[in-house]
Amino acid sequence: MVQLVDFSKSTVNSFSQSLAVPVAAAPSSTLLTNFGLFVMQGGNVLLNATIGMQSVGGSPILMFILARNGTPIFTIQSQINGVGVFEDVTFSYVDTNIPTGYYSYTMSVSQVNSAAVNAANVVGPADFSGLSMG
Repeated sequence: MVQLVDFSKSTVNSFSQSLAVPVAAAPSSTLLTNFGLFVMQGGNVLLNATIGMQSVGGSPILMFILARNGTPIFTIQSQINGVGVFEDVTFSYVDTNIPTGYYSYTMSVSQVNSAAVNAANVVGPADFSGLSMG
């Protein structure tokens, strides 16, 4: 039987078009959210993210990075085609077989194609949550 151990979330803003945070070009990144979560031995953590994005130049390719204690554990890319286009990016990831402890989870984003002609903003919502199960 699965046991709920801990839950945490970080919300920059839960409303669409409520922010205007520029996305840094790789190798830099823009930290979006972070939270702490307790995990039992061999536990699993279900991570969920929803981020509202807008292209402000070209067709930016964005890489979202989830990290545990500063170490990347998952990445996913999304491209926004067309200037002024809004797009919600939603994804989930299960972090598995984690030793007992309290961990910091972060979500950041980088633009991975040419910053000379492509640009994007985080416009909201920006939600990140984690559910620890033992």
